[in-house]
Amino acid sequence: MRLSDAALGLVLVGAGAAIAGTARDFPLVPGQAFGPGLFPFVVAAGLAACGIGLIVREARSGLRRPWFAAGPLMGDARARLDALLLVAAIGLYLVAASRLGFVPTAAVILLVLVRRFGASWALAAATALLGPLAVYLLFAEWLRVPLPLGLVASIRY
Repeated sequence: MRLSDAALGLVLVGAGAAIAGTARDFPLVPGQAFGPGLFPFVVAAGLAACGIGLIVREARSGLRRPWFAAGPLMGDARARLDALLLVAAIGLYLVAASRLGFVPTAAVILLVLVRRFGASWALAAATALLGPLAVYLLFAEWLRVPLPLGLVASIRY
């Protein structure tokens, strides 16, 4: 599947607007100069700026391309399976993260996807172990964005 630059630009502007709208409602943390909505808002602004840039570039080029065209990968069974795995990973996160927690859910997803996309078992395992922990530290500890704890919350030490 191929999207024209203008169509992709509209998707990016829409995603940026949705992220900014959601981040606006994040509660402020007392005693901090910035709240948990700062990072998502910066990402949203970047997405929107890139989207506007794509729209402007396509408008200036003067080419009339279709907004959507079936690409060469649409006939490739492996590419379709890869796309299905990405959608399934998002679905799994939505269903399992609140029960299992961010770290275990992200670890399973990363292990499967990184291995599927060609990495060795050692690299996939290292990514699955270290990646979610790094993201958890960045968001939950430093930026104070709550991530689901799931099973981790029940562990007593």
